[in-house]
Parts: sequence; C-alpha cells; structure tokens
Amino acid sequence: MPCLEMDFLLFWEITEIVGDDWYLCRLTLTLPSLSDLQWVMFPQPYLAAVGPDAASCSVVYKLVARHRDGSPGAAQFLLVDGGEDCFEVDRSSGEVRTTGRPLTPSREYILTVQAVDTQGRKGSHASVAIFAGFRPPQFTNTSYSIYVPESTAVGQAVAVVQAISFQRKTLSYMLLVNPGNLFSINQESGALSLTRAVDYESGPHLHHLQVRASEPDTGLNNIAEVAVHITDENDCTPEFMHSIYSRDNIPETTPPGTSLLQVLARDCDTGLNAEISYFIQSLDFSVSAQGVVSPSRKLDYERPNHMYECVVVAVDKGTPARTGTASIRIRMANVNDEAPVFSQTVYKTFLSEDAGPETLVAIVHAKDPDGDGVTYAITGGNEDSNFELDNQKGIIKLRRSPPPRLRGPQYVLNVTATDDNLAGGPLPLSSSAQVIVGINDINNNKPVFEECHNYSLNTLVLENQPPGTVVLRVQAHDADTGVNGEVKYGIMQRDGASPGFTIDPDTGVISTAVSFDRERQREYTLSVTATDQAEEPLIGICQITVLIADQNDNDPKFENSRYQYFLREDTPVGTSFLRAAAHDDDQGTNAAITYSLSHQNPAYFHINPSTGWVYVNHPISQTSRISQQIIATDGGNRSSSVDLTVIITNVHNQPPQWEQAEYWVTIPENTVRDSKIVTIKATSPLGDPRVTYNLEEGQVPETNMPVRFYIKPNRRDGSASILVAEPLDYENTRFFTLRVRVQNVAAVPLASFTTVYVNITDVNDNVPFFMSSTYEATVPEGAEIGTSVIQVSASDLDSGPHGKINYIILKDQSGDSQFFSINSYTGVIHTRATFDREQKSSYLIEVQSQDGSESARPGQQGQPNTDTAYVRIFVTDVNDNAPAFSQPVYEISVEEDKEVGYIVITVTANDEDEAITSEPARARGQRKCQRPAQVPESSTMTKQQPWQRNKAGTPGWIVLGCRTANISGEQECKSELNGAPSTSSLWNELLI
Repeated sequence: MPCLEMDFLLFWEITEIVGDDWYLCRLTLTLPSLSDLQWVMFPQPYLAAVGPDAASCSVVYKLVARHRDGSPGAAQFLLVDGGEDCFEVDRSSGEVRTTGRPLTPSREYILTVQAVDTQGRKGSHASVAIFAGFRPPQFTNTSYSIYVPESTAVGQAVAVVQAISFQRKTLSYMLLVNPGNLFSINQESGALSLTRAVDYESGPHLHHLQVRASEPDTGLNNIAEVAVHITDENDCTPEFMHSIYSRDNIPETTPPGTSLLQVLARDCDTGLNAEISYFIQSLDFSVSAQGVVSPSRKLDYERPNHMYECVVVAVDKGTPARTGTASIRIRMANVNDEAPVFSQTVYKTFLSEDAGPETLVAIVHAKDPDGDGVTYAITGGNEDSNFELDNQKGIIKLRRSPPPRLRGPQYVLNVTATDDNLAGGPLPLSSSAQVIVGINDINNNKPVFEECHNYSLNTLVLENQPPGTVVLRVQAHDADTGVNGEVKYGIMQRDGASPGFTIDPDTGVISTAVSFDRERQREYTLSVTATDQAEEPLIGICQITVLIADQNDNDPKFENSRYQYFLREDTPVGTSFLRAAAHDDDQGTNAAITYSLSHQNPAYFHINPSTGWVYVNHPISQTSRISQQIIATDGGNRSSSVDLTVIITNVHNQPPQWEQAEYWVTIPENTVRDSKIVTIKATSPLGDPRVTYNLEEGQVPETNMPVRFYIKPNRRDGSASILVAEPLDYENTRFFTLRVRVQNVAAVPLASFTTVYVNITDVNDNVPFFMSSTYEATVPEGAEIGTSVIQVSASDLDSGPHGKINYIILKDQSGDSQFFSINSYTGVIHTRATFDREQKSSYLIEVQSQDGSESARPGQQGQPNTDTAYVRIFVTDVNDNAPAFSQPVYEISVEEDKEVGYIVITVTANDEDEAITSEPARARGQRKCQRPAQVPESSTMTKQQPWQRNKAGTPGWIVLGCRTANISGEQECKSELNGAPSTSSLWNELLI
C-alpha cells in the first residue's frame, strides 16, 4: 500500500557552549509516496536470451511500465542488482543491453530492475532472467483454462495456445496429451479446435491436455497444461414420463386440494437448465412444484363424457427456456362399495443387488368387483425410496435418479390398490398385497485382510523346525455373500521358485514347507492372496514378513586354525601379546562368547574371558616352548578350541619387523581375480635378510575360509602382495581380517605377524526380481478412476541406492498401459479410466522394476538393473445392460376361436451382459416364456383364456417385458393387455 504524503513537526534545541539560551525552530518534512507504476512486460516470468558472443550494446530485453489506470507514464529505469556488469539498463528507453563483458555460456543472469516516475517515486522491483545461450520457448501462460460450450462446431477454434521463441524461430505446436483425440491443434498458430462434437450430458466435463511448443531448428521445446471445461447449454427439452396422465373414477365430491396424480418430467441438461417448473392450462386444477395435480375448485360429474382434459406444461429455467407438454385426463365417478381384489396376495421376485435404474421389479394387478377403476400405491417397505410404482398400471420399477442402492437379503413392499368409488359410496375402498423382492448378491467386494498391518509385527518361526510347523493364521473378510464371499487362500510365488511356506486354502493357516536355517536367510517376505469363489473372482493381497528365530545350533569358530607366537624370555608378567577371536553365527545370547585356556601348571598365561587377549601370567625364562588350547564357549555351552603355541626366544634373537603393524584396504566386490589389493613388507635384522610370508589359515569367511585371497612374494624387493583368489560378494561377506606370518631363515627361525583388514564395498550387481513373473487381478466395470487394482513387489539384495526400487508401466502397442498408473515407490496399480466389460473384458500390461544406480553387471552399458512381470487385469461384469427384444413391435393375427394353449408368437430377447446376469429366459407369469436349447433364446406366448373380439374390431396392444430374475439366470417375462403401448425401453409391443 503506498505511503500517504504527511507533514511532520520536529523540535530541536540549540544550546550555546556558554549560557543557557535556547532557540525553538519548526521544520516541516514531506515524504514522497510510492509510485503507482506497474510493469506491463509480457509474458511472465520475465525471461530473455542472448548469445554468449553477443556484441556490446546488443538489446536483450525492453522494460515497460504504466500507471495503474493504464495510461503511459514517463519513467526512468534502474538496474538495482545483478547482471555482474555484463548488462546495463538504459534509464530512458528501458532497453537492457550487453556491456561487452564476456558472458558465461549456459549461465542465467538475474537482473533486479526498478521504475522511477518523474516525481522521484519508486515502483516495485522486477526480476529479469537472461540466459546466455539458447532458451526453450516460453508460453504466454504457465497454464490455460478454457471453457467450451457443448454446441461448439467441429473445427472451430476454441482457444489459441501460443509461445514465444527467444531465438526468433518458427514454432511448431503439438498435443502430447489428448484423451480420446478429442482435440486438434494447428501446428503453426497453436489454435485448438474440436475433432468431433461434444455432449455435456453424455461425456466428461473436464479434459486435461498437454501442448508442446518446439523449435525444429534447435530442438528446444516447452510444455504447457491446458484444462478444457465443457459447459452445458440448454439443448434438452423437458420430457414427461408419459404423454398422457389419466385418473379414472374421481368422485365429484372430491374436495379442492386433494392429490389426484403426479406428473413427472425429466430434463437431460444440468443446473438451472434442468430445473423444472410445472404449469397447468386449466382453471379447474392446480399443479404443485412437485408435479402433484389437484382440483382447484369443486368438480362436476355432469360434463361432456364425464371427463376433464387439460394440458400440463413443464418449463426449464434455461435461457431461452424450453417447454414440454403432456395431457391430463380426469374421468369422473360416483360411489363405491367393494374393495379391489389382487390377483395374488403375495408376489415374489428377485433382483441383482447391482440392478440399474428403471429395472422392472414386478407387475401387480387388482380388479374391482364393482367395475371401479383401480390405482396403486406403495404404502410400506420403501423407506429408502428405491422403488417406483406406476399407479395406473401396477408396474414396479427401480427409481431412475439417483441410482438405486439395494441391500439384502430382501425387501417386503406393501402395495395398496384403491378403487375410484365409481359405483358410489361414502369412501373409496382399498386392499393390500405384499411384494417380496429377494436381493441376489453380486461379486463387487474384494477380500480384505483387516489385520494385514499387524501380521508382520510378531510373526516368526524357529529355525530347524520340521516341515509342517504352524507359523500364523491369516484371515480375510469379503463383504459379499454366498460363493462371492467365500474366500480361498494362497501364496504367490515366482515361476520355479518355492517360497518355503504352504497355506491351507480354507483356514488360512500358514505352515513351513522346509526346515529353515537362520544363518542362511533371516527373513522371508510372503505375498498371501485371498480369492473369492465367484465366476470372475476378486483377489486381495497381503505382504507378510516372517522372521526366522535363532536356535543355538552353531559352535563358535576361531578366526584362525592355530595361533603361534614368539616371546622373548625376558617378557615381563602382565604383558599382553596375542588376541584370539572367535565368531558364532547364532544370535543374541547364543552368540555371546567366553574365552578360557586349558589347564596348565604352572599357568604361564592368562586370557581375558571377554576380549580374548592373552597375557603373560608367570615368568617364562625357564622354558622354551609352551603349548595350550584356547577354548571359546557360547551362551548355550557350545564350545570349540584351537592350539596356541608360544616359542620362547633368546633375548638376543629378534624376529622380522613389519613396516606397518596393520594394513587397511577397501575394494569393490566386483574386483576381478588375481587383482593385487595391497603390498606388505617385513625385514629381518639378522645377517641373512631373507624372509618367507604365509597367509594364516582361517576358519570363518571373515578370516579367508573358504579362500578368497592368496599371497604372492615379490623377490625383487623382499615384499609380498595379497591378491584376489575367488569372486567376492558384498551380500555374503563385507569385511575380511587376514593374518599374515613372516619368518626369517635363521638356524632358530623366528616369526612375527601383521593383520590386513579388507573392507568390501557394494556394487549394483543384483537384479530387483519380482515376487512373481505373472500377476492377475480384477476390477469391476464402472469402477471410479483411481481404484486400486493390485500391488506388485520386487526385492533387491543390494543396499543403499543400489537396492532402491522404482516401478513403471511399460508402454505397449496394444495401448492397454494408458489405462493404468503405478505408484513408483509402493508398486500399487490404479485405474486411469472407467471400464466397460462389454467393450473389452481384459487388459495386459507389463510392469518393470529398476534399481537406483548404474548396473555393475556386464552388458548393461551404464543402465540400472531391471526385471519385468506381466499383470493381467480382468474386468468383472456388472448387470448394466437391459434385455433387448429383436424388434420393437410384433404384429400378428389370431382367430378368435383358437383353443387355449395355441402358440401365438415366439419372441426373442438378448442381453449383452454375461454369465448369471444374462442367462436365457425361463417361464414365469401369465404368458409363458419357454427356454429352447439353441441360441438366441426365445419366448413363446400361448393363449391362456378365451378371447372375444371387441365391438369395434380394432387391434389391441399386449406389452411384453423380460428381466433377469435371480442368481440362477432366470428371466421373468410378463405381458399385460392394455389400451396403449408402454413407453419403457424394457418393454416391446405386440400388436394383435
């Protein structure tokens, strides 16, 4: 916020050096406010490029500033900071020029500039980034958001995505991401246009595009994100569910405001365009906002034809508004004395739990003995409002919107039939029937290991246990019922590899298949699967780590097979001269080692029980050779021993002397055979300088057992070299302790020792292998984008970045890979699209694991190690297709005197769903539907009661409908004789 111009009163005192006189003065200060100049360069951020060899005074960029109201402002431009004297700013013109100082190629210079108006007020700072070299193109926006009406014509430009070239080259534009190839881009202008018409009601509303602008000459390019929003237009007209709404036998005594019927119109638009208001073109009736029609004044039976007719209008709130109309017919009646009678007291039917909107449920029928008209209503059991009833025809369907949500095991609907009191009476009479709707389960839930995260916390098995030892019991829950909720367990394994464990498929009890050795492998990772038993099964996976617990099954092992040392006879008591070391492959207390010496009298030596250091405990001048055993005992009382030989030498004898007391060397694990890793040397103080070297024999891998190194003398200078004998493996042994003995060639040979410590470093020589070479998973059709499908897993024996695994999906020619994404760290695969099994039932993708550094394996040419596996994903079926008749209208002629049972016509219906959701039809109801052996399935209609030609001789309509009835695949076929054809898409018309 700019500062306001203000006056300040300042008072100060002037005092003479001598005296007390003082003076009071008034000073007024006016502070200038901040400038209202604004930067107007385009685009942002402010970028520029210049050739590294550009001549002095070359114009690189031009600064422009205006006042906030948009008027041009006289300004001076200042270079506040940056540029390292390689650039200057012309104060008047705002041109940024080179100064002639050498520019560093490929370096970006950041200049901070400021504009100052004519009154000396300063504006805000701006940063200009100048790149010495070629800079990729810059889009005019960092991202674009475009709104496209659904009525936009194909080929019409909807937006222009442009970039600037810093090299002043011609740019070429290309779409990198274009879902469904819905858009095209002009390569020269960047103009985006539609390749086909779009419909807001049937297609996605948001499309994410990626546009690349590139310079063909330099190869430089840049990418911008474009979000295209499809906007709705009022292009749908409200449509009533029925063209004619009628109500018969309305008593003329019906009071005003009584609900007579309800009209319902639908509009396929959205928002205000789909909000509907109802109007009725009659003074006798009114219609509510919900479409309920009621009398607005007293009705009169004495009318022409005893009937009211009017038009109801549905108007949406779009601009301009669209309207739809339907007719309303109200037939008047007098009185009533008998209740309607249902054809059945209980109706039973079945639905699949995923049945879609407007699925036929049942048809109820009641007849009034008085001849009164009957209307139907659901009076109980429909608390979730899943069911809708045609109050005139008795057709019960699932609601249209929102989609129904069915829950098992069944619904019991109370349906009431009310007569219209045509025969006259004090009140209309009614009766009730029950409609029992059984809900058949579908397989739409995966088995879930609810305790999966806890299984690895305390799961272990003791080593050396016999096969069949119980390790753990896992349990998965499937929310489905029947076979869809029955779970079988398994263990995923790579082809040809045994995981070492078995699992009971019914109980989930995991047992060992082999006897384990903790010293070989300390833990195992299992991928346990739970598969339900549906025809298209769903699979749940849980990864469990099983630790191998230690048993005291290993003796301590000394690093050396023997210990020999030379001591001078005058070595004082208390001197430590040798450290014995033993290792135990067990764990914990089983690996805790205590050292001791065999009994000897006198006890010349003593050993520290914890460290293994050997000390002189008694004068040794009276003996020439001492032999004892060093004993190592672990926490479980397992022990081993090694010989200790100490030779006592004359005080004048001296063993060879090493140049270094110990040697340290670090080498990678892929060091080749016969490579020299270190040179060691010792010299003899005797007259004969010759010495011999020997690499002491070890007993554990860390002390060269088995042999991984050997020693080779160098006769030229009396030294020796240690070389690699066999391939090394960081994953098995990471550190070696080599004991080297050197001995002179005197009459009484003396020896001394040194230690060579070899540190092995890891290289990337292990492949990140998948747990299985082939994975199978399922995903229900219609599942939301982002649904988790399966988790793949790979393991790498290397450490650090060599063993860090990333996952990717490889692109393929089939295009299946574009419909899935994978978390690069966890390996969880998610969907990127919504699938339709009727279009494609399975997908095959190839996933790759790669570790985090260059491979040390031959032939990899600097690339990381990788492994691949295939994932086959099956799309499971959902009952989302209604049965369809082979033709919309069947027209036949039947003689009125044909016997009952005479075949009238055979009709066929097909369903695009599979298995249990589209099984052929089976008979049920008044008209019989037979199930022939051949395909397509057909339904046969037979005559079941005598027919009588109507007086006018006009044809009648029979409405047919079939739907999937239960889990066994039965379809229910119903027919109803009516005066007008049904408008439902599930019904076909038979004209007789």
